Amino acid sequence: MKFIPISIAIVLLAGCNSTTSTDSNNAAVDNNATANNGLICSREARTGTRFGKRTCRTQEQIDRQEEEAKRMLDSRGNNTGAQGGL
Repeated sequence: MKFIPISIAIVLLAGCNSTTSTDSNNAAVDNNATANNGLICSREARTGTRFGKRTCRTQEQIDRQEEEAKRMLDSRGNNTGAQGGL
């Protein structure tokens, strides 16, 4: 009876080990392809899961998003006093 669960566990672990080499090969190919396009790829954390999301953007897009975030924070900081006096 103990033989069946142990053999199933071994098969599952062997299957997991075989997929990691292809994932790393795919990542290397993706990095080479994005380097030619001028894209910068990064892995971003997502709320509610431990898996990250891979996003690729140009440097111009990254700079524009940073500026928009700064403007949003500045406007939000300026509006806090205008909501009424407590």
